[in-house]
Amino acid sequence: MILITLTCIAILICWFRGEDVKSKLDELKNTDWGKYAVEIFSTIKEHSKKIGRFACGNALKLWFVLLDSRTTTLEKALICGAIIYIISKGSFIPVRVFKLLGLADEGLAVAYVIDKVKDKMTPAIENKVKDVLDEWFGPEYSVSDAKA
Repeated sequence: MILITLTCIAILICWFRGEDVKSKLDELKNTDWGKYAVEIFSTIKEHSKKIGRFACGNALKLWFVLLDSRTTTLEKALICGAIIYIISKGSFIPVRVFKLLGLADEGLAVAYVIDKVKDKMTPAIENKVKDVLDEWFGPEYSVSDAKA
């Protein structure tokens, strides 16, 4: 699974830079995405408290799109690369050194991939994400939920 993870991150970086990724995509042609998705979900859940509800919500949206049969191999690679990138300890711009700027590269990676697959993010996915987040973090309240 490490090879798949590294390949997905490489594809994300190359795609973001406008480079050709066809040869890297060929490396993923026999990937069992269902098995890999289980590992990705476990990783999201394991790090959910550390990355927080908002980032976890974005990772889960991407995860549900990963499971969609209409999602292409390129999109799956980008999704996996983005999820692993926000969860991993490594970063191009380290948070410890650059504080908020260090969070920006993870945010940009996720925003970039979300933009690429936004047409696959259905209301059903939004509802599933909310259900998982409520289970992991407790129900989210808004100002309109508060009683005066």
